[in-house]
Amino acid sequence: MKFKRMIIILVACILFFIPLTIGMTGSALYITYSHQPDFSGVTLWKYDSDKSRANYDYFWTANNPSKYIMPENPIIQYFANNTGEIQIDYSPDPVDYWQNPDYTLKIMKGDCEDETFVWVSVHRAKGHKAVVVGGYLYFDDGTFTRDVWYEYIDNNIRQTKYVTPVASLRKFYSKPLFMFNDKMSIKGYDPDWMNE
Repeated sequence: MKFKRMIIILVACILFFIPLTIGMTGSALYITYSHQPDFSGVTLWKYDSDKSRANYDYFWTANNPSKYIMPENPIIQYFANNTGEIQIDYSPDPVDYWQNPDYTLKIMKGDCEDETFVWVSVHRAKGHKAVVVGGYLYFDDGTFTRDVWYEYIDNNIRQTKYVTPVASLRKFYSKPLFMFNDKMSIKGYDPDWMNE
């Protein structure tokens, strides 16, 4: 009888610890992308800019900016679940051209909006609230530049990230003009966007 009781306890422990172990490793209960992403079918989209839209101080934007935020894309999902940092080399366009974020991750280079689209897509894939923001950076020497950056909420902390290298080298203040993400069409910037 003692032996039978020990077998029952042993089986109960095994049945208890197997799901616990699987849950901790992520092999069955969580969606993980442990394999390297497949970039073979990723190409640069044709960029159709909407030059008629001058609502935002003559920023050229894509005809459908929201499509550039891709949290459901398997490549974005891989980076959201498997990496903490993504190193994209800053490479300004001779003529402004928006890259789709999976393509930016394929070549690991782009300019301010290209890297911003990657980060907003990754944050959205992680379930964070995040938006692309476009506007101007005004520097202490009186110069200014158009720029695209992003804002996100993580652990109830609002953060603003500027990806343009000059923003880390000089003092500036920003004037946001527009915002969007995959669920929000482009519109004028609202500092309370996270409450929508």
